[in-house]
Amino acid sequence: MSIFRRDQGPPAKQPVQPSDPPKSESTDQAKTSPAIAAVTPEPTPPTPPAAPSAPPVKREAAAILDQNTDLTGTLHSKRNVLVEGCFEGEIEAKETIWVEPGAITEGKLRSNDAVISGSVDGQVECQHRLQITKSATVSGEIKTPVLIIEEGATINCRFTMARPGGK
Repeated sequence: MSIFRRDQGPPAKQPVQPSDPPKSESTDQAKTSPAIAAVTPEPTPPTPPAAPSAPPVKREAAAILDQNTDLTGTLHSKRNVLVEGCFEGEIEAKETIWVEPGAITEGKLRSNDAVISGSVDGQVECQHRLQITKSATVSGEIKTPVLIIEEGATINCRFTMARPGGK
């Protein structure tokens, strides 16, 4: 394990000042290797990999169901759908569906990609990727080739995952 960058080279050696020998049976060992305790770094726990961030919401290119809206029915979009309020029914989008924190959806969601940060009860089917953020609550069924679940999310689902074009 290297503690310096490759372009810097090794650090210059510092002279070690001997300290008073400990008053124990290991006095001889302390005289022969006083620098070992000073140079040996404490092991650091590995850092977990950072969760990929959710793609930004493209509000200008999305059908928006704002937080003051409750809608029941079927919604088809040739682009993106952003749900901030309550929706019951079926949403189909050619690109991405975002379910924002505080939003509630019941029914079926179908899209190329989806980012769930709110509550979903029903079926979620993505052709490419589904990301469930830490604030999400999802129950029902999920079908996607790529699934990303952030720590803290609540999931109670049946999963079907297959590679694109595979069985």
